[in-house]
Amino acid sequence: MLVEEVGLGVLFLLAFTNGANDVGKSIATVVESSGGRSTRRALVWGGVFTGLGSLIAVLVAEQLLSVFTSTLLTPTPSDDFVLAVLLGTTAWVLGATLMRLPVSLTHAIIGAILFETAYLFGASHLAWAAIGLRVLLPLAGGPFAALFLTYLLHRRKRNKSPPPPEAETPGHTGKVAGFGHWISAAATALARGINDAPKMVALGVILLPAGLQTKPWIPFLFVALAVFLGSIGWGRRVTRTLVGRLVPMARDRHVTAGVTTAALVSLGAILGAPLSTTHVASGATTGIGGGRKEHVRSTLKGFLLAWFVTLPAAGLLAIGASFAVSWLQPYLG
Repeated sequence: MLVEEVGLGVLFLLAFTNGANDVGKSIATVVESSGGRSTRRALVWGGVFTGLGSLIAVLVAEQLLSVFTSTLLTPTPSDDFVLAVLLGTTAWVLGATLMRLPVSLTHAIIGAILFETAYLFGASHLAWAAIGLRVLLPLAGGPFAALFLTYLLHRRKRNKSPPPPEAETPGHTGKVAGFGHWISAAATALARGINDAPKMVALGVILLPAGLQTKPWIPFLFVALAVFLGSIGWGRRVTRTLVGRLVPMARDRHVTAGVTTAALVSLGAILGAPLSTTHVASGATTGIGGGRKEHVRSTLKGFLLAWFVTLPAAGLLAIGASFAVSWLQPYLG
């Protein structure tokens, strides 16, 4: 059916724009520390590891995939429903990327599914208890867990170590620190791929022909390729915005925040907790920065925008898309 082909095309566009929107969140601090000289290399670096994480997800993120297929998307939705959700989510992420604004894919997908389901079938059709426990709670709690953990690490290090010498200020470019920074960025990008791919695949697998639905690696490979291409093709757009928003901080703190983000997000994906890598990273940065006002303000702003702008906006776009899909149904049938 044509609706399946169109849906897979939209899925590719979603993964492409997600790669473009997200890659900077992993490598912005690396770009900033190099004065912008390593932007291209950093984009490829982030794209490679995000794509690799998207492939690894097929092995370790089965529970996260089941959260979307058995909790949010239950009973199995129609192709038209999935297409509307994909269109709404993609429209929001694409629009934000074109405007060079970072957004949360997780909130966009969840908003599109919840609003579309409530509109078509009624809010009572949603399993709110399961959604609250398995989806909304970890999504809201992830940033605070990261903040708390990195703040404890910050306090412990501050109590144990004397103030760093001048050579260890944010401008320090030692080889060891630089290597650790790139590895931290790679770990964050890898975790981002592991965390995001199952959410997109949960939608795409429904559109696959029956014979391919038993081969889960195919949609993961599909998403991984699109994410990589989006990262290296359009990733510079949002990366510039993120670099401009960075608050100066010692490189070793960026490394700690990145490693903490990677660990929490990867663990969440394995355990089936749909975290927002964007917000976990913001929480980790705020904690390791000692709760500086600039970090707290930025984290709260991103948190509120995701819940009160991205989530409902993607949902409303999905509802609008359902009208378009219904109108085009004679041509998509």
